[in-house]
Amino acid sequence: MITYGIYGYEITKIAELEGFKLIPRSQNDNEIRQLASDQNYYHLTGFLEIDENQIPIPNQRGLIFDLQGILSFIEQKNVIITHPLRPHETYQKLNQDYPLKITFLRRLNGGGSFILSDTYSTESRKICIEKALHKLKESDQNQGVFRSAFFKSIEPFKGSESFRDVNYYLLFSALESLSRYHLNHYSRGAVKPIAKFLQLYEFDIKDGNNLDQYQISDFIKAVATYTNLRNALFHNGQLEWTNKEKTITLKLADYYPNFRLLIPLVMLKYIGFDDGHINWNSWLDLTPFK
Repeated sequence: MITYGIYGYEITKIAELEGFKLIPRSQNDNEIRQLASDQNYYHLTGFLEIDENQIPIPNQRGLIFDLQGILSFIEQKNVIITHPLRPHETYQKLNQDYPLKITFLRRLNGGGSFILSDTYSTESRKICIEKALHKLKESDQNQGVFRSAFFKSIEPFKGSESFRDVNYYLLFSALESLSRYHLNHYSRGAVKPIAKFLQLYEFDIKDGNNLDQYQISDFIKAVATYTNLRNALFHNGQLEWTNKEKTITLKLADYYPNFRLLIPLVMLKYIGFDDGHINWNSWLDLTPFK
C-alpha cells in the first residue's frame, strides 16, 4: 500500500473504490468541514490509500491527477493530494514533521459544492467519484473531449479570480466543445448546438437568437446571451456586448455568476450523476439542494 495526504477535501467516512480508498483524518464533521472550507490554507483532511497490486506505480500518477481534479470539482475549491507517508508511518501515527497544512497557496471558492458531504449523504460523493473516473477513462479512449472540458471547468478556481474574462472563456469553451462533440454538430454558430445539448439534459434554457423579443429577465436563460458575451471577449476584448440597434447591452459581470454555476451542473449531468438532492435550477435560483 502507498498512502498520500489529501488536503482540502471534506471527508468523514471511508470510501472504498476500485484499487484505492479515501480515508478521513477525523470523523468529527464540524472539524473537517472547517478545515476543508478554509480559503487561506490547505489542511490535511484525509488520506488516499492505493493498492499497488491493483494499481501499479506507473499508473498511480494518472490516478492522483484525476482524483485531484474530481475532488476539486466536488468541493468547487482546489484540492491537493501529495506527501506520501514514509514506510513506518500510518494515518493514525504520523511523524512530527508530516505537514498538516500547506501554507504557500491560497484557495479560490468556485461557489460551493453541489454534492452533499458524506455526513448527510453517505454514498453521494463516492458515486460521483466513480462516475467521473469512468467518464474520464472513456474519454481517453475516444477523442478526450470530456477530459478537456472537465478540467477547463475547474480551472477558474485553480487560477486567478482577477482574470474573469479568461475564466469565462474557459467555461464557455468547455460547454461548447462538449455540446458539439455530443451532437456531432461542428457547423458555424454555437447557439443551436449548445441550446439543444442543454435541453437534452432538461435545463431551462432557449437559444435566444432573437434577444430583442425577450424580456430582460429572460436573458439569463438564453444561450445567445452567453455566446454574444464570448464573442465580445474573444473578438473585441470587451466585457460587454451591445446589439447593432443599441437597444440591448449585456454585461459579463451580470451573467458570469450564473454561467459559472451552470457548468458544473452540466458536468454532473454528463457523467450520469443524480443523487436526488441536487437542485438542477440552482444556477438560476442559487439554491444548491432540494
